[in-house]
Amino acid sequence: MNELLLGLQSVLHWGVLASLAAGSALGILIGVLPGIGPAVAIAVMLPITYGMSPMAGLVLLLGIYCGAFYGGAVTSILIRTPGEASSIMTMFDGYPMAARGEAQRALTLAFTSAFVGGIVSAVFLIFAARPLASFAGRFGAAEFSAAALLALVCVVKAYQGRTVQAALMLGLGLFIGTVGIDPSSQEQRFTFGSPQLMTGLPLAAVVIGVFGMAQAFVLLGMRPRERKSGDQLEQAGFRWSGLGEVFRHPGTLAKSVGIGTFIGVLPAVGAALSTSLSYFEAKRHDPENIGKGDPRGIIAAEGANNSVSGGALVPLLALGIPGDAVTAIILGVFMVHGVFPGPNLFAERPELVSGIMVSMLLINVVIMLLLVFLVRWVALCVQVDPRLLGLAILALCFIGSYSVGNSLYFTWVAFGFGIFGWLCALSGLPAVPLVLGMVLGDLMETSMRQALNIGEGSPAIFFSRPVSAALMSAVLLMLLWPLLRRGWRILRGAPVPAAPPKGPAC
Repeated sequence: MNELLLGLQSVLHWGVLASLAAGSALGILIGVLPGIGPAVAIAVMLPITYGMSPMAGLVLLLGIYCGAFYGGAVTSILIRTPGEASSIMTMFDGYPMAARGEAQRALTLAFTSAFVGGIVSAVFLIFAARPLASFAGRFGAAEFSAAALLALVCVVKAYQGRTVQAALMLGLGLFIGTVGIDPSSQEQRFTFGSPQLMTGLPLAAVVIGVFGMAQAFVLLGMRPRERKSGDQLEQAGFRWSGLGEVFRHPGTLAKSVGIGTFIGVLPAVGAALSTSLSYFEAKRHDPENIGKGDPRGIIAAEGANNSVSGGALVPLLALGIPGDAVTAIILGVFMVHGVFPGPNLFAERPELVSGIMVSMLLINVVIMLLLVFLVRWVALCVQVDPRLLGLAILALCFIGSYSVGNSLYFTWVAFGFGIFGWLCALSGLPAVPLVLGMVLGDLMETSMRQALNIGEGSPAIFFSRPVSAALMSAVLLMLLWPLLRRGWRILRGAPVPAAPPKGPAC
């Protein structure tokens, strides 16, 4: 209770509350507009947070992060166009319900399921982050390097069907992270005599380019959406009488929230996988009805979708390891303000940690209230020409990249990575591993060097300590698991399954 009261004191300032409301509203709009997503919006808004207090800047980005999960369900249900990749599963049952005149019921189910998932994930963050940070306080260099390596392996394994592409992009991110001055030998690495490169490539400019400018170029090449006769935009609304319907299916709700929270803690997995797992788990029990406008399909998808947010912040706050692109950008906001997430953060800045925990609860409440009263008007935003959005995003990216360092150098870096990100989008290469490689590479390099110095150059130090040995064993198991599973099937004489389909390019 003392921590919650401390968090309330941090949040209850007009600047923080204004940022919370603005971020929540903007996140809903971003979720409704197909093709943008929270990573793009957060990349564009990143330079604005540099002039704010740490609490206000983080709350603004967290509002966008959570609001996009809610807003993505609106277009999935009304016009069969997911605003977010994680809202695809909501479409399978939400749109059939809207087509038979139950759009308000479907939206009410989606919002209440997402609200329950968001509140549960925020409570999980409150109770899980501090014990994990206390446990991580005993980590040494070997443990941190093993944890970073496990996160990198999770990044690659998250892209089923395109593992090679993800590994290549991750390696490129690790390489880009080495540009600058070597922290140990003070030698210049890949600077080519450029004084700007001596401090490395700026993460903020890279993020703005890869996510913001690249998506702007994609939107500029899109055509305006044509209005179809089957659109249900006029039916958007919230039905108060259906507020408790989600609790008529407690098993589905509990499973979806549990799956989403667990998936959120895992690095680089994200909400798209959690919604898929939760939805197909529900469909496995009733394949005849789910997929044809069944409320349980919406509950399974949306409950898992929004419960990812709190879980994803647990490794970021406790270990300083981001779980996805959004938390990697949020990590950059911490560092700009001289705050470094990890075990020491809970002792050095308790008011900031408690404020983030309380704000996650308030954000879900504010988003729910905004959707209840404004969903009808929010749904109409889908008619905006994507080319106009692309121009607006591109202009904001140019302004934001310049304001990061008050130099055209940052703008050129963002533009260069914007072209690169656009080519990646056209060719289907995932861009998220590149950014995570840049962020995690520095942690892994520094801690691995320290560990090898302690072990006098012997890699046995990673297996001689219990925690690092367990983490390295998990790394080896993840790498060898496909071979072990294939060998086990051959020994049993079972047919070997075909290669999985390719995952999303994002």
